[in-house]
Parts: sequence; structure tokens; C-alpha cells
Amino acid sequence: MFDVIRSKRYWLALLLVGAIIGIVSFALIGIRNSVKVKQIPVALVNEDKGILSNKIESKLRKKFNGKDSKIKWVSPQKDGFNDQKYYGAFIIRSGFSKELQQQNESLKAQIISQKLTTLQKKEELPDSAKSQLLQAKFVTQKPVHPAQIKISINQGMNAQVSQLLSQALPQIANTLSSRISAQQQSVLSKNKINLSAKSWDLVSTPISVSTHESNKIEKNTIGGAAPMLLVALAWFSALIPSLILWREHTKRSASKFLNATTITSQLITGLVASILSATIGFLFANVFNLTIPNPINFIGLMFISIFVFYLIITCVLDWFGFFVYPLVLVVWFLAIAVISYAPEALDPLYRKGIYSWVPMRFSMQTLTNTLYFHNGSSTTMSSLLVLLIIGFVAAILMYSSGYLKHYLFTVRPHRKINN
Repeated sequence: MFDVIRSKRYWLALLLVGAIIGIVSFALIGIRNSVKVKQIPVALVNEDKGILSNKIESKLRKKFNGKDSKIKWVSPQKDGFNDQKYYGAFIIRSGFSKELQQQNESLKAQIISQKLTTLQKKEELPDSAKSQLLQAKFVTQKPVHPAQIKISINQGMNAQVSQLLSQALPQIANTLSSRISAQQQSVLSKNKINLSAKSWDLVSTPISVSTHESNKIEKNTIGGAAPMLLVALAWFSALIPSLILWREHTKRSASKFLNATTITSQLITGLVASILSATIGFLFANVFNLTIPNPINFIGLMFISIFVFYLIITCVLDWFGFFVYPLVLVVWFLAIAVISYAPEALDPLYRKGIYSWVPMRFSMQTLTNTLYFHNGSSTTMSSLLVLLIIGFVAAILMYSSGYLKHYLFTVRPHRKINN
């Protein structure tokens, strides 16, 4: 009855279960509880360079200067949106200071005009003030427009962060507008000035805020989650063939150590399986109406991702066998738990310890670019290069596995016996 409890395998199994629970909890619960959006790069652009706009720029930089601030102002760069240097831009448009100055001048003119007009009606207006009244009326007749602030959201970078910035950045601009409006209304109230509906609208909204989305998340891309789900599809497309083909090649191998011919066969069969999987994945994506702007790029990137994942998994199997296969699943759990978040939202432990090295994030980057960044992004080539290097290293390790294992487990022990 107690034989099972006394056995070492029972306690090793319990230890393994505990380790798995700990790892999965670390990946699925720990990450979510530690996510905190802060230091999101946003370009602060002052196209005006006037006195008022410079003051506002300076205040904004001071206000969002803390380490825990959600926004981190960065300098604008050429192709900064396409190269994913920042998630959005807060743009003070040209003529901003001039428009606010004209609003103030118009406000002063209306105050002077109404006060002098009242005196004129009472026949108490001095002759010396008549020219002043004419000048004030002339100023009030000039067209006055709201100062302009433009908000640009780099939507394709991350759906969650884009949604946050779509609310936060306009709110910052509206707060500026409300403060200026409050100052103007205070002046009007003190002087008991009545305004027309058109003039009142301008006082209520001295700053006009427009929002523009770049690299839009297209319809039928699962709300921006398509790249992550496609990475999952690529991973599982490699997971099953790698195990089946490894077992087939192991069975057919004349030796317990795989030779170069067998490894080459693994590569060729995996290559064919990856091409087939990428093509089938594209067909099913069309069946479910996934928006794919460039089918050729999509199939090519899916193929590279699947094949690189196949090489990684097969390399692990060639070196350590089926008993280490659960490690592959653990890596997947860790990867899928972090790549769905913007790296800036991750705790440093998860960002540097997991996000920075898992190959899935490079695959996700290339797929994100082909779905949303139609003007091209330099991050595509850099991510592709990393994936190809990882695949090349995995292939080299596959070839070396047979020779090194043969040396370690056959040649070296035999030499020791002879000596």
C-alpha cells in the first residue's frame, strides 16, 4: 500500500508538479500582477517655437519627468513612427502662440469696445477715446481661430498602449485648453462682458485638439491581437512536426547517435513541413477573413518563423531527447505571457529576463510589421536577422549533437577503459 509513497519516482513526480505549478504561476499570474504602464515613449513636437508654446512645452516636460510617469517625452526622429521609436506624438502646431495671442487681443478689444460703447450711449465718451473705440471694434471684427494641437497615435505598435494614449494625450491637451479658458472667463466675468455665441465657443475651447492614427490596426485583425495569435499558430505548427519527425528519424537511424545524413534529412523534411504549414496557415487566415495586406510577405514570414521554431525544438530533442520536451512547453508559456504586453509595461525582471531573449518576440515583430506597418519598418530586417541567426545556431548544434554525444558516451569511455 505504501510502496508507491516510499518510491523515489513518486517524490520526484511531486517535485516536478510543484516546479511546473511554480513556473506557470510565475508566467501567467506573476506577470499580470506586475504589469504597470509607465515611461511610454511619446514624441513631444513643438512646430511653433513661439513664447507661449515654449512655455507649454517646458511645463509638459517638467510635469512628466518622474520615473513613475506614464509618459516619457522623447525627441522626434525621421521615420520615428515606422521604425517604432515611440507610441505616439504630441504636436504643438505652427502658429499656436500667434493664435492664442490673437485670442487675447480680441478679448481685450471686446472689453474695451463694450465699455466705451456703454459710455457712448450715455454720451459720456470723451472725443479722445473715439479713435480707441474704432480701433477696438476693428480688432474684434478680425477672424480669430483656436490654437492647434495634433495627437498622433502609432496604433500598430501595441493595441493596449494605443488605446491608453488615445485617451491620455487628448486629455492633456484638453486640460491645457480648460486652464486657458478659465483664465479668459475670469477676465470676462470681472469686467461683466457679454459675448456672442460664436465668441463664447472660442473662449470655451481656445485650443482645438485633433487625433490622427498612424499604422492603423485594420479591421478583422482581432483587435490587434492577430500577431500574437499567429506566433502561437507558428509555434504549434512547429511543435507537432518536430516531435513526429524526430521520432521517425530516431527509429530509422542505424545508431543511437544521429549522423550528418540523418540531421540533413531532419532539416529537409522540416523545411517542407514548414512551407506546407505556412501555406495552410495563410489559407485558414483567409477563411476567417483575417486582413492580410501582402500575402507573399505573410507566407514568407510565417515560413521563417515556423522553420526557426522547428529547428529550436528539434535541436533540444536531438541533444536531450523526449524527457526534456516539457521544457519546450515551459519556454512557450513564459514567452506567450510577456509578448502580449508592451515591453515598457513589464517589470524589469520579466522584460530583461524573458522578453529580451525569447525568439517569439522577434517573430511577432515581423508579423506586426507586415500587418500594420505598410510604409516599411527597419525593425523587420533586424528581427528577421535575429531569427535567422537563432535558426542557424540551432542547425549547427543539431549537427554537432551526434558527433559530441558519440564522443562523450562512446569514444571517451572506451579510451578510459583501454588506459
